[in-house]
Amino acid sequence: MYTFMTIVKQRTKLQFVLEALISSTLLALALWGIDFSGLWKALRNANYLWLFPSAMSVILLLLLKAWRWQLLYYPEYRLSFGSVFTALSAGFFISNILPARLGEVLRVLLIVSEQPVGIARTTSTIIIEHLLDVATLMVFLIFLLPFISLPPMLANVSKTLGILVIAGIVVMIFISLWRDRLVLWMDNAPSCLSFLKKPAIYNFIIHLVDGFTVMRTHTGVLIIGISLFGWLLVVVTAWSAAEALNLDVSTLAIMFAVVVTTLGMIVPSSPGYIGVFHYLVIISLNPFGVTKDIALALALLWHAVNYLTLSASGYIALWIHGTSLGQILRRYRDGTIV
Repeated sequence: MYTFMTIVKQRTKLQFVLEALISSTLLALALWGIDFSGLWKALRNANYLWLFPSAMSVILLLLLKAWRWQLLYYPEYRLSFGSVFTALSAGFFISNILPARLGEVLRVLLIVSEQPVGIARTTSTIIIEHLLDVATLMVFLIFLLPFISLPPMLANVSKTLGILVIAGIVVMIFISLWRDRLVLWMDNAPSCLSFLKKPAIYNFIIHLVDGFTVMRTHTGVLIIGISLFGWLLVVVTAWSAAEALNLDVSTLAIMFAVVVTTLGMIVPSSPGYIGVFHYLVIISLNPFGVTKDIALALALLWHAVNYLTLSASGYIALWIHGTSLGQILRRYRDGTIV
């Protein structure tokens, strides 16, 4: 007889196969037709000192993301920055080495095990965090559209998606103003909407609405500022990697590559986004006249800086926390973090 954990493990295995298939396919497409002599020449002549500011940007971004996550719990909770930073860093590390993006799950488990917050409230902050990131990227994309040449249909879709995402966040902020009315309406929802009264769904909606409450305060303005500055740091990370290759490409092209690669992370992929990331860098820089071998060289350096810096930070954070990688892997094998 199948247990719930058996089903979850099987789902994880299927997801792993799908992720591996997608990543290997896109990696093959990234390598197809590459001038390997040009790739090697670009990497051999690179000035790797430029990767130091690139790595520093990643570390500063981690600190900003931890601060933003801490603020998203306001005003109900004021969590320790150390616990928040540890959970966030460990989550990135585990997502780099385990499938199914289990770092997000570990992140939740670590924070609720140390701080007086529940899983539902924590999950709501992570959803809001991702929505803010998407909204910020959409602002970047709308800003870039007049300066880049995209097919009309893709440009229109990008504008529409950006407007919808930003409008959705604004609507959620306004809904938080009428929280009590929402609760009353769900309590008296008609029979056709009775599923809203199920405890898991009911609590999730309430926590999500409560999470948006902070966006109506001065803290919300600070959170938006952190989000914008954080994504500018991502641009700096990519720009520094491009400088290492002495790549003559505009900052607008780098910003477009940041938008495309980040939005592309919704595609299922192997741990660390190997293959998916590299292919998206190539196709995003193609409209700017960057050859495939040079674009791949940039993708390799940019990805390596992100992967190694985030993994090292997460490993050190876990070590300071007193949790070993071996313990995490055993919990993964036992199915307690899936």
